[in-house]
Amino acid sequence: MWIICAIIGAVLNGFYAVFRKKAVVYSNIFFVLAMLASFGFIIISWDFGQAITLSWEYILLILGKSLIVALAWLFELVALKNYMISSLQPFTAVKVVISFVVAILVFSEPIVWYRFIGIAIIFFGLFFLNKNTKKEDEKVIPSNKARIKCITFFILGCVCSECSAIIDKVALSSISPMQMQWWFMLFVSAFLWIFFFLACIKSKKMLVRKIDWKNFYIYLAGAILVLDDQLFFKSLSEPDSLLSVVSIIKQISTIVSVIFGAYMFKEPNLKNKLISLGFIMCGIIII
Repeated sequence: MWIICAIIGAVLNGFYAVFRKKAVVYSNIFFVLAMLASFGFIIISWDFGQAITLSWEYILLILGKSLIVALAWLFELVALKNYMISSLQPFTAVKVVISFVVAILVFSEPIVWYRFIGIAIIFFGLFFLNKNTKKEDEKVIPSNKARIKCITFFILGCVCSECSAIIDKVALSSISPMQMQWWFMLFVSAFLWIFFFLACIKSKKMLVRKIDWKNFYIYLAGAILVLDDQLFFKSLSEPDSLLSVVSIIKQISTIVSVIFGAYMFKEPNLKNKLISLGFIMCGIIII
């Protein structure tokens, strides 16, 4: 059952990534993230019965996780706003490498030699992606420094996201998925509104317009986020679920976001990107 939840969640996550990028085409990044998180919290806020019974130790743990996720979303969306989604999403493969290392060091999963071959193939795929899409990508970002900055920001976001997933796996062995999601959506919304108002103070103006409240993609992404998180929390809460396997299944979202994102934003060089993604997925399957 946890595998099915992870697969459906991964597909939804792919659409979430595309709609989130689409939302920032029309509105400020900080506002988009704060609003989609708040809309998600409104959807689940009615189910507070279980949440308020949670001990303060776990509430503090979720608070820390929420800050990590808020930073992850900012890193990822800053990169996605300025760069092509089909060029960035394959870099989510670094999450699999992180989960592989953590699964061995923290959860005592066995070390198997062929998994290292899988990691090597993943990095080859990323190298192939970088080399064969650079010329086309330079039309979007002429500066190589800016391009590297976007990739770095996106990878930092992936690292933060995977750290959050590790916390989920540990915490969900003792608390329910609904308790986790309720407090998480509350805290991440609060952090993102703080970031939004700090950005307004820094720019000395309100970074929201009347039309931004009608940005349909914000609410669509927020609704998908809630369902996506519920499915992943459900899969990780199962006693027999494996973090490394869930992380691998989540890479289905990369296929969805690369193909759907390239179509929606009319991004070039999809053939080479799919070849690179093929190498990366082969490495992921081997791991």
